[in-house]
Amino acid sequence: MKKDTHTKIKIKQILLDNNNWECFKVDCLPSKAPRDMIADIIEQVEKMLGFGDPRNGNTLYKCVDCGEEYIVGFSCKSCFCPSCGKDIMMNMVNSGNIKWE
Repeated sequence: MKKDTHTKIKIKQILLDNNNWECFKVDCLPSKAPRDMIADIIEQVEKMLGFGDPRNGNTLYKCVDCGEEYIVGFSCKSCFCPSCGKDIMMNMVNSGNIKWE
């Protein structure tokens, strides 16, 4: 069996590397997206970049045996996020809010 040697690259890492998101947001986004959508795009991408960051909301779990505490950051609930966006779409499909032709 051949071992998979590919490293998974996450969208979040691509956007954060070399300040890519900040550069794209300022230099490219205004010419690539309709003006009335830019604020929404920025909001969704920046929510995704905060996925799992305890500063954006968290739950504290404490082990009743040893007392050790675990902080778990909330999901971002952004439609741009591969994980949350999939959940949002599945909820829309299951609720009947999307009509298939």
